[in-house]
Amino acid sequence: MARSGNFDDVVERIFQVTTGILALAFLASGILFLWNGHVTVTAFDMWHLYTVSLNQPFWQAALLKYGSHSMFFPTLLWSIDIAWFRSNQQLLFVIGLALLILSAIVLLVATWQDKTIGTTAKLVATLVVVVANFSMTRAFITAIGPFNCICSLVVVGALAAFYTLALICGGTRPYWTLMILVVTSGLIASFSFGSGFAVWPTLLVLGWSARLSWRTLGLILAVGIVAVITYGVLPGAAPEIAPENAISLGTALRRFCSLLGTPFLYAAAAWSSHALSPAAAQSSNIPVVCGTLGVGLAAGAVMPRLVRRDLGASKLQFIGLALTVFNFVAMGFIVIGRTAHMHASPGEVVAPRYMFWSSLFWAGLFLIFVQNVDSKKWAKWPTFSMLSALPLLIFPEHYQAAAWGRHVHLIMESAATSLINGVCDTDTVAQMYPTPATVYSLAKQYRQRRLDMFADGLQDWIGVSETNLFGGHYKSVELKGNIAVQSLVRCANGAPAARVTGWAIERETSIPKQLILVNAGGKVCGLARPTEIRTNINSQYKLPKFAASGFLGYIRDYNPQTPYFVRSADDNRLSRETLRVTSSGPMAASK
Repeated sequence: MARSGNFDDVVERIFQVTTGILALAFLASGILFLWNGHVTVTAFDMWHLYTVSLNQPFWQAALLKYGSHSMFFPTLLWSIDIAWFRSNQQLLFVIGLALLILSAIVLLVATWQDKTIGTTAKLVATLVVVVANFSMTRAFITAIGPFNCICSLVVVGALAAFYTLALICGGTRPYWTLMILVVTSGLIASFSFGSGFAVWPTLLVLGWSARLSWRTLGLILAVGIVAVITYGVLPGAAPEIAPENAISLGTALRRFCSLLGTPFLYAAAAWSSHALSPAAAQSSNIPVVCGTLGVGLAAGAVMPRLVRRDLGASKLQFIGLALTVFNFVAMGFIVIGRTAHMHASPGEVVAPRYMFWSSLFWAGLFLIFVQNVDSKKWAKWPTFSMLSALPLLIFPEHYQAAAWGRHVHLIMESAATSLINGVCDTDTVAQMYPTPATVYSLAKQYRQRRLDMFADGLQDWIGVSETNLFGGHYKSVELKGNIAVQSLVRCANGAPAARVTGWAIERETSIPKQLILVNAGGKVCGLARPTEIRTNINSQYKLPKFAASGFLGYIRDYNPQTPYFVRSADDNRLSRETLRVTSSGPMAASK
């Protein structure tokens, strides 16, 4: 028997070490992929939000609802960024990443403070928290700094409220200080994004299940009602369902289940050799089936606590239940608030960006499972083994989403390159925001105030002699490459311009940060930046797989009879070597 016991201990210790290594490896890959693939310039809806922030007084911009969401606290962040840091999107990404890490820390603190479970259960719960927070399946939100600030502020605020309420349930004093923290955190969550209002019903469910006093429940309810009333009086459109967009209860439930089950659809599809098409995603039954299972499991986890009111001393169970209920309610808000949009675009119901919330729903359920089965030998190891396999099961999707993030990063850099050069490449800019006119209008203000992609002053190089850059300092860097005119476009002032593409490397080991395009007289006529992954070049010169060795640039006031040349411009010097800009063949003017 002693030998059997020793053997079991060794097996469990090996399992613990393996689980810990998997958690650390996934955490490292998640942060590395995010850093490599995050967007560094204004993108998507932020063009509209920044237009509001730059053209209205601060308080009006902060109080205005956008798309029925109150984003008061995130607006504070990017308003400060605009005023003091020149709309530095890198800074917002770092803040968003810090908030993401903070939300994981709150969950991990609750996990490791739980005295009702053993070390193995805590390690499995840690792995669940890491996978849920740092999977690149959430990159549609987490890779875009302002978006991550918005959503992670909601999560941090909600988790802070739940954790503080758990302290109250445990008898921690002083009571009123903790209650102030609960309601303050709830207000931060509520006025960071619409989903944040799910914090109030969640707090009530938790308080009721933990047999908190009527005074505490009444205070939470009162502050929640005040928050809803405040939201209602804020300027801007509130969610509205037009009669033509009304849906049946069955349709609403199907959409709700699809939102919950979407992570399983993309995780399964990533194992296939064929990319998941929008039509296939929309017609798949996987989200509905898995979402229905999730609803059943959530009901099985929540209803007994509501009836028995026996939410005990386990912080892991408390925080797991909080995550489950919060994201369950948040998904309900999405179904209601996005009804019209889902009616017009049915594929919206499986949009990857909603996995930011659904992944936390499943994480909450899994944490509840971990706490419940730790004392049940027959269920402990099957459950722990399945959950420990999560990183391996979703890694194909994790990796594919990382590649997608890098691709989007380069698309946004391409559009920013056209704006820096002052040309109208509307096909490229339309990928940055579907209304190019909004981009071009705000880009004028950006240029005047030297914000975002204009903060480094690269646009000032255009039109000056190359000898005026870096004090005329040249250095041999063994520049190699091939740059060619691809198509014709127009400058913002209507003058002709050329779109150039190609590749360039230095010393066969590194990629220049930017290239300058000069005419025969040495006048800088445009800039090119790395915006494309050239797999053939990367493999030929042993560059990293995701490295952008392909360049996009523009020549302003283009004259096809004039020769143009390329130099790299890095580290306060120009390359001695030049590349001749060639023609790729017959060219048509792009839009």
